[in-house]
Amino acid sequence: MDRCNNPPKIGVIGAGFSGLCVAVQLRKQLNIDSYTVFDENRDVGGTWLVNTYPGCACDIPSHLYSYSFEPNPNWSKTYSGQEEIWEYLRNVAKKYDVYSNIKFQHRVTSTEWDETINKWHVKVLDITNNREQTYIFDILISSIGGLRVPNYPQQFEAFEGPKTHSAEWDSSIELKDKVVAIVGSGASAVQIIPEIADKVKQLVVYQRNAAWVVPKMQFPFSSYTKWAFANIPGVQWSLRNLIFWSNELNISAFRVNTIMGKLSVMLGNYQLNRQVPDPELREKLTPKYPFGCKRVTPSNEYYPALGKPNVTLITSKITDVTKDSITNEDGTCVKPDVLILATGFKVQDFFAPLNITSKGGEDLLKKWKKEGPCAYMGIACHSTPNAFFILGPNTGLGHNSIVFTIECQVNWMIKVIEEMSKRNASVVSIKKSAEDEYMDSILTSMKTTVWGTYDCGSWYADHRGVITALWPESLVSYYNRTKDVNFSHMEFL
Repeated sequence: MDRCNNPPKIGVIGAGFSGLCVAVQLRKQLNIDSYTVFDENRDVGGTWLVNTYPGCACDIPSHLYSYSFEPNPNWSKTYSGQEEIWEYLRNVAKKYDVYSNIKFQHRVTSTEWDETINKWHVKVLDITNNREQTYIFDILISSIGGLRVPNYPQQFEAFEGPKTHSAEWDSSIELKDKVVAIVGSGASAVQIIPEIADKVKQLVVYQRNAAWVVPKMQFPFSSYTKWAFANIPGVQWSLRNLIFWSNELNISAFRVNTIMGKLSVMLGNYQLNRQVPDPELREKLTPKYPFGCKRVTPSNEYYPALGKPNVTLITSKITDVTKDSITNEDGTCVKPDVLILATGFKVQDFFAPLNITSKGGEDLLKKWKKEGPCAYMGIACHSTPNAFFILGPNTGLGHNSIVFTIECQVNWMIKVIEEMSKRNASVVSIKKSAEDEYMDSILTSMKTTVWGTYDCGSWYADHRGVITALWPESLVSYYNRTKDVNFSHMEFL
């Protein structure tokens, strides 16, 4: 690759928050237009395009859950819904002319590093005509999010009535005056249940583990407030910073035996005791694991919805599912008209079903599934030269905005690509020793958290019980690690 005269050809997988940030910064910081974004969907947005279930919204305030380089003064309320977030991403893509570089309804099926030419072979399926084409790129950037592939528990395949997964919502299914069963008690279920409780004849909620639910500081922004955000310097920036630092304090709530952790438990219990007067229901809704071990969800409507006369909460284990019924260990049998699966995602499948063949012809997903994922800064892997993973292993968050993490990672990646250009290098890879040292530091830090101390069966952990989805420290810590690049940890060729 002649970097003196020709910019690198870059392939980007995904057009959600991560992919759009990559596209914008390649052009903005490096003046690189020679990139192609592939996305299997019909538009930008990623998870905010695909997820359309009732009540779908972000649990991070919108003035922080947005790009620092593209603040939006017109958010309608503190926590915006799916449609508003998707519209924001579409506006970003239009403003920075990203659409011209995107191939929609193109699914990347496999990538392979070719050591003979030091490039990536990328196979892409055009969904519109079922034709596959191979592209060759100097640099590969995976912007595939973790909340992407729905988790369909096999036992529910037997149910033959109308059913839908929260991540693939079928709006054609009629819920009004129906007996509806919903399986799950995580973030999606917490949002769906209040939205449909008054519409259905009966709602049966199947809960395996109670969620920690805290008060949601939700309020609309007036037209005057929006005007102030747009026209008075520092107002919107100040709010963004206030939200950021307030959330940063929450990381201490996820440490073992901290004052913030105890205060958070008190807050969760306050919400539960205030909104659930029935002692039997309250007992069922009391989490039996430490605060934060599973994702904490803000809501003011969830508990009241579960207390409605047409809503039943079942905590007994599901033992049998037939074509028209669900039976529990305690003998309860329900015959729902409609089944909703709010059963989350296959986070531990990483970038599957995409197949990545790394150096030496090794199947990266198979290696990660067997030995656990390894990625320096969660961005680059020693076995995948010239490849970057945005929101790679151990970079998810339980306390703050993932968009901040995305920007940190993209800026780090930009510096590496810029250094390749300065050195006229065609290959960059992480040293194995640097990667191992980094992963050891993550494991050590994780031991101080509730995630690394308790086994609560969360999707944060892989089959070995090792936490692979979360960053164990503050976002300030991650920013400090990624604001500069230690090029001595890399090999350039």
